[in-house]
Amino acid sequence: MAWRIAVIGTIDMDDVRTPRGEALGLLGGSAVYAGLAASRFAPVLLHGSVGEDSAALLRETLAGLDIDITGVSISRAPTRRWRASHDFTTWQTSSEEVEDGDAGWSPMLTADAVQAPVLFLGSMSAKKQLEAVKQSQARLVGVDSMSAVIDVHADDVRHVAEQADILFLTQYELANLTNTGSESWVQAARSLVRHGRLRAVVVKHGPAGAALVTEHATIQEPAPSVTDVIDPTGAGDAVAGGFLGSCAVAERDDFEYFARALRDGVRSAAATLTTFGIKGLLQSLSCPSR
Repeated sequence: MAWRIAVIGTIDMDDVRTPRGEALGLLGGSAVYAGLAASRFAPVLLHGSVGEDSAALLRETLAGLDIDITGVSISRAPTRRWRASHDFTTWQTSSEEVEDGDAGWSPMLTADAVQAPVLFLGSMSAKKQLEAVKQSQARLVGVDSMSAVIDVHADDVRHVAEQADILFLTQYELANLTNTGSESWVQAARSLVRHGRLRAVVVKHGPAGAALVTEHATIQEPAPSVTDVIDPTGAGDAVAGGFLGSCAVAERDDFEYFARALRDGVRSAAATLTTFGIKGLLQSLSCPSR
């Protein structure tokens, strides 16, 4: 039996533009991408807020998958809308806009989610991440964030990171959080480790893969070759979901296993790149090779 994973984050409708075109009205958000990636390996307990306008789409999309949506709140407010344009040179969003959905939503973990051995806090406000982690009894906690939150609430993000075992950030987000240059990402990551319970930082490098930095070691994992990149939306969430899902199916949270988990996380991210939205991840669920 694999450990269950509680995934808490945003549920969005995405409007995405990349150098390869555009797609509008796609189901997305940090909880959806991370939850799908994690479900390749282990049962997922999904938490977030979705509007009545998209609740049926969420149910239909996740039907038949090992994802429990009991913890998803259905709001009368419209589903959160995320609009972004991607730059394939820097692999960052060149523009980003959010229309909040249920701004008053707060994470309320179900009893099963409270007891889940693994917890992932996807990109959302640090305040909501703290509310969720305080309710959890997880032995392995992963946290992601984003530049828009770090730029305004860096102290809060650092406080959340101290409640986690694994922090997932791009090298640019890491530079913002530690006030260092992006080229010094190993030293920046190491400066965070051992603050609170934090044991490792996974630094996401886009098409170059990812690295795991601990107090005494750095493990780098190159990205699988993807011949036709369409849309990098959600790839970072998929790294985290795949990493934690790999730990959950093996029922391991030790340093010796993290190299394998990193490889599974990077492979999960590769599955998001070849289509707009979550279609690539859904396709990968039919052949979850490890």
